[in-house]
Amino acid sequence: MKEERNIRLRQLVRKLNHIRRVQKQQIDILCNDILTAHGDFINHLKNFRFAADFYESILGITDFDLLAKAVGEFFTNNLNGVNAAVVFMVSGQPQVHIYATDPGLEDIPSQISPYLTARMVQMVCQTGKICTADELCTMGFFASPAVLKKISLAAIGLNKAAPALGIIIIYRPAEKPLGECELAQAGSIVGGLSTALKNLQHSDTHCDVYPPL
Repeated sequence: MKEERNIRLRQLVRKLNHIRRVQKQQIDILCNDILTAHGDFINHLKNFRFAADFYESILGITDFDLLAKAVGEFFTNNLNGVNAAVVFMVSGQPQVHIYATDPGLEDIPSQISPYLTARMVQMVCQTGKICTADELCTMGFFASPAVLKKISLAAIGLNKAAPALGIIIIYRPAEKPLGECELAQAGSIVGGLSTALKNLQHSDTHCDVYPPL
């Protein structure tokens, strides 16, 4: 009898230990889920703040060049060490504006500008996502490999539906690669900027005509 009680006791202890291990695993999973959700929420707030600050910076702008300047300066001032090329489609032609702050990358604007064509704008916009340098190369972005090795680069399309409105290229030294959070922040302004561009295009093509006095 004593031996049987000892066996049952050992079985109960093993069962209890198993239950404790399962509970600990479940608690760990729950804690990890909470931490992940908290991190996602913080990142969402950062993106919202970034977009809100951006929209405030472009309020009242009624000119393509001034809008490009506002976009370029906002990106260079608010994303750590980022340089920007802002391309707007105006009357069917790409207008390229470069906002570079890194003296070590002075050669980059002249290297990438020839490839910022209307076709490139259209292809990037059609992807509906932020494109990497490798993805751009498959679209005909034939910048020198030596140049592309120097930088971490991404392209953000404006208005994935036709017509394509433009793209924003952001880049910085390769040793400081663009992170997912920064790319998410950059992508958070697409909707508002696309609306602003559509409004500018509409105002350009629908000017008021007044009868002579």
